[in-house]
Amino acid sequence: MSEVDQPLKLLVRQFIQDVASWLLGQEVVRAQEMSVELVTEAPRVDSLFQLELADGRSCLFHLEFQGRRSKPEMPRRQLNHLARLALQHDWPLVLESFVLYTETYAGTNDMGHYQIERLDGGPAVSWHYTPIHLWREPAEPLLMSGRRGIIPLMGLMRIEQPQTTLPEMVRQVRTEPNEEKQASLLMSMLSLMSDEEQLAMLESLVEPSEEFVLDTPFIRRYRQKFEQQYRQQMEQEEEKSRRVLEQLTQTKEQLSQAQIEIERTRAEVERLGRLEARRDDLLDAIVLRFNPPLLAYREFEYKLTQISDPERLRQIFTAALQTADMDTFMAAVASYLNGG
Repeated sequence: MSEVDQPLKLLVRQFIQDVASWLLGQEVVRAQEMSVELVTEAPRVDSLFQLELADGRSCLFHLEFQGRRSKPEMPRRQLNHLARLALQHDWPLVLESFVLYTETYAGTNDMGHYQIERLDGGPAVSWHYTPIHLWREPAEPLLMSGRRGIIPLMGLMRIEQPQTTLPEMVRQVRTEPNEEKQASLLMSMLSLMSDEEQLAMLESLVEPSEEFVLDTPFIRRYRQKFEQQYRQQMEQEEEKSRRVLEQLTQTKEQLSQAQIEIERTRAEVERLGRLEARRDDLLDAIVLRFNPPLLAYREFEYKLTQISDPERLRQIFTAALQTADMDTFMAAVASYLNGG
């Protein structure tokens, strides 16, 4: 998982119309988030939306975010994603798929067009998606787009003139009249800035008073809504797990030893998938609760990789809801890691 995955997912979730309109080159008038869970045994996609365009057409809009390392390699992952999306949704289906490469040299040779050939050289299977190498792209043109929601992406692109570009980025974000959205844009802009020197410049441009924007009534209500939804999601996951365990228990006696081993392997894969999903949700939660500095965010992300116990993750999520600040929260995390 790339270190910018979580900030990107939050940005796309809140400003999907701006992001999709920019990538498609067409005006998007409505966007509905879809479940990122694919059919059984398939990995989750990063972002999935049903879009309605200004000209009346609609499409399924799929986004993946990728750093330098991809296992399996991105063309194979995309073949899996696109095939399962096609199987899971009704036809006729219009599907637009993009891969945003976020780190320098990531996806250098990925052109987005692949096929498996027959003996006669014709295509047996072909698949296409659009790779966007953000690290190659000049950032300044985004300031001319009129879409505030894509300005944070400039931190992953080539900023040619930071002395003039960074102040203009902050100025345009400040024109957002909605306090909640402005706070989210500021948070995303700081989280996605990949150059440390430019990050320091950007932080100096954000006035101290603006730090408190992140604790407005709008944000508090948003946190409460998020926390309620997360608790419901956790309860649903527990119920799903209970049903799966019951089904496994009922069928265990009917299976041969080989079949039992297969089911055990599948359960382990699902367990690891749930752990990764809970880690992702915890990262979302601390961003919404504490808006931590980038270094603190990365430190917590690293600590999460050391935790494989679902009960520990639940305790840490409770701590994220109850602690007053990031320092107190990190102290609680350290206690859990030490067996407290």
